[in-house]
Amino acid sequence: MRQRLINKTAQPQETLTAGRMAARNAVVTEAVSLPSLLFDSTLSKEDWTEGLKHHSKILTHLLLNDQIDDFNAYLGSQFGSEVSELKKGVNEIDYKPILQDLLQTAILIEHSTIPPYLTALYSIKDGTNALASQIIRSVAVEEMLHLIMVCNVLNAIDIQPSVNKQENYPTYPMKLPMNVDFYIGLETFSSNSIATFIAIESPTKPLVKAPKYDHVTDSSALYSQRASVQNTNLWTLENMKGFIMENVHTIGEYYDVLFFYIVIFQIIAYYKEHGTLPKNFEELNTGGIFTGKPSKQIRPEQYYGSGGKLHFVEALDGVIAVFQEIKGQGEGADDSIFDVDPSQFEEGMELAHYFRFKEVFHEHFYLGGNYEPFMDENGMMPVTTPPTGKALPVEWDEAYPMKPNPKVEDYIKNKELHAQGVEFNKTYRRLLDAIQSAVEGNQRELEKSIMYMYALKEQAVNLMKQPLDSQNNAGPTFEYTDL
Repeated sequence: MRQRLINKTAQPQETLTAGRMAARNAVVTEAVSLPSLLFDSTLSKEDWTEGLKHHSKILTHLLLNDQIDDFNAYLGSQFGSEVSELKKGVNEIDYKPILQDLLQTAILIEHSTIPPYLTALYSIKDGTNALASQIIRSVAVEEMLHLIMVCNVLNAIDIQPSVNKQENYPTYPMKLPMNVDFYIGLETFSSNSIATFIAIESPTKPLVKAPKYDHVTDSSALYSQRASVQNTNLWTLENMKGFIMENVHTIGEYYDVLFFYIVIFQIIAYYKEHGTLPKNFEELNTGGIFTGKPSKQIRPEQYYGSGGKLHFVEALDGVIAVFQEIKGQGEGADDSIFDVDPSQFEEGMELAHYFRFKEVFHEHFYLGGNYEPFMDENGMMPVTTPPTGKALPVEWDEAYPMKPNPKVEDYIKNKELHAQGVEFNKTYRRLLDAIQSAVEGNQRELEKSIMYMYALKEQAVNLMKQPLDSQNNAGPTFEYTDL
């Protein structure tokens, strides 16, 4: 059974049925039903926004927690009786350009984290900070997995993913395309760069189950491994992105809203095809927007990375699996600090990204620590709680003093250094080209990615060993280049 990733409710002590969840905020529900939210062109922008907040919370909570029976009850409560007059606006929405933009943004979010993580990793001097290196490497590999799975979602709805074009490259320093107040960039391994990584991976929810020492029978292994439409239609790309920029603060929240949008367009596609609204998940799961070729999917046996599970997508249940995996690895699964349910030992008990980085920052592991001072009566603690377990030694000075956010043009006066910077970017381009070819249906191209990853490290370290000025060394720039 897939692990559940989202908190049960805003009130952890109460298990809500779909009916009781719908009853909450009754004023909003009565004023803005799901059919009205979807099809009523007379709805005000304010009511649309409030309705989106309300229904996205319920729908996302139920489906991403595998609560299918409750979802069916919720859908029945909304679509149980025929809607007398559905507005013509439903026929005016072209979902493909909208989902292409939003899913490409998800690819950019995942891509944006990879160069900063790899830069910090490569800057650590050989023979030092083995545990910290292993943690950063494991997260970087999983971010690559996330990128590929988002490509699977795009292919499932018959939209060609793009990962290697110039417009798909992050430019550092940058803000993630959400409502955040921090910048991410290319920096050497330091407490500052790790603090930025913690901010990137911040969980959506403020509380998490405190880890218990008696859950671990042999902790030593864990310690060591570690489009343009009419103005009357509110479902425009501009409005949907505007909602994200105003209300989304974490990567997990972005995926929640993106998932809701995908379900909305699947509901609309079902109505267009059948002339009625879906009554249950089984009706909603297949067909509709999922018209892509299964032959373009990257499947588990074709992916040569490690860490996490790769899910292919041919229907809505595949999107659920992908978003569960991405959210679980980033911020924790089923209210815990782990990226899978601790009862599911086939993947072990690896921590979610946020908590792995906190271990490095605080130089301690979570497991084996005493969290009673931080716990409430339900065994929950704030996600900000520092790890208090076994020490995780970190030598912060054992990293090359790389200039933050370097550019190849910084090396123009040194022909040899400039050539090395260009060659690094060519290798990174070849890595992205291999991924691009794979998501276009040439899955065997992924085999090349291993070779390119080894070459990237060697080239990056060679750059980082060379002084650029009296205070800083050179470093990789991860800039777009022609081959």
